[in-house]
Amino acid sequence: MKKLLLFLFISLMSFNVYSAELQGTGYGSTMEEAKQEALADLSASVKVQVFSKHEQTTYKNNDKLKSDYTRFTKLSTNVPLLSPSVYYSREKGRHKATAVIDRPSLYSDKLSDIAGRINELTKDVKIDGDKALNYRILKSVQSLYDEYESYQVVADVLGINDYAAPRISSAEAMKMILEMQETPPSLEVAAEVLTKDMDEKNIYVAPVMYAGKENITEFGAFFKDMLSTKVNSVEVEEDGRNKLRCTYTQSGDDIIMACSLITGVSKVLKSSVVKIPKELVTMESVPKTDASSILNTYTPPKTDYKIWIKVSTDGDPSFLRENEPFTLLVKANKPGYIYFMTVNNAPDGEANILLLDWNNKFIKYIDESHVNKWVSLGQYRVQAPFGSETLYVFGLEREPQPEYIVPEYTLNKIGYLRNVRPEVLMQDVLYLFKRQQGDKTMSSITYTTAPNRKKMQ
Repeated sequence: MKKLLLFLFISLMSFNVYSAELQGTGYGSTMEEAKQEALADLSASVKVQVFSKHEQTTYKNNDKLKSDYTRFTKLSTNVPLLSPSVYYSREKGRHKATAVIDRPSLYSDKLSDIAGRINELTKDVKIDGDKALNYRILKSVQSLYDEYESYQVVADVLGINDYAAPRISSAEAMKMILEMQETPPSLEVAAEVLTKDMDEKNIYVAPVMYAGKENITEFGAFFKDMLSTKVNSVEVEEDGRNKLRCTYTQSGDDIIMACSLITGVSKVLKSSVVKIPKELVTMESVPKTDASSILNTYTPPKTDYKIWIKVSTDGDPSFLRENEPFTLLVKANKPGYIYFMTVNNAPDGEANILLLDWNNKFIKYIDESHVNKWVSLGQYRVQAPFGSETLYVFGLEREPQPEYIVPEYTLNKIGYLRNVRPEVLMQDVLYLFKRQQGDKTMSSITYTTAPNRKKMQ
């Protein structure tokens, strides 16, 4: 039955974009070190942890509406920066660099150029045309669609809209590609299809995410391991020349998995997509509503006060195994009082106010001598429940009163709050945070925890 395309719905959501200006600041012992820190900070100002772009195509078939799938999620802070200007100065004996996107028209030109290349290569593709021809053509230009969307992320944040769009959207292209694919009989085959011809060296396989969420489910952790066996993989992101980034979502009775092999500054080398029947996935694959969704209703204050967090470990800092030791580090560009909330995003997830090692308190003061330096929060070891862990950090310029920082019910129960839902704790912590006086800021980091491989067989 011929399907009538009714409309294409596109929504854009950013998570935790705290910087009002698209600029980044970095410090280092050398100008190059300061520059790299500034460029990383600039990327973070575009999309701090998750920047999701959704495209949903709705069809009418036999007078019934049907929505096929949600398309793509842009993850991490890896965004393409087109010739940003970098300015240098000295501050307190260290090099300071400020990176600024001051030529936004470059993104408009880039997007229009890519759209033109897509249109030229797909001029023989027709929505209701020969499926085999459509498949061959669209598979050959799939990486161009990914490249287009990576630049579009930045353009949308900059408020640029005077660029050309491909005559066939990425959602339409994906639908036609999937229609011609055979359904894989196993997850093993699905992983092979996604990584076909990806024979590059030193590929870092990023955690596999559910589209629009920062949670990593049991299925996501398992499939990351499976993908790693299909390519020349490395465990640590810094050791990889290329990155394999995959996201998935549900569509009726199927799971749609889309992968991109990227290198350099978000340059897409190869792309792939596969439709996986739900019956092949016997483990938890859809994340529950998490505490981060509460932040979508919060408009952060304009401030130049910033905090960074990172995980230090011998392996992959974004993917930690059972009993693996790791260190949490924090850095701030101003003196201030910081405190932390951790959330385990597993189905039986727990939330707590992070207990620090200093005098059995949960507030840490970053003094003038530790500004722009990484400070250890202590060493930890991975334990169940597994899934994804999100660490939220809240920073205050003025000294707060402890009773107004965390909800009253947590003061005598520092640790996992088994009777409090994570989103409830987040809502209460955020309610108090908004009422604090003086300059304030917040940030977060998410990493995956998983059992040892022998337990996942």
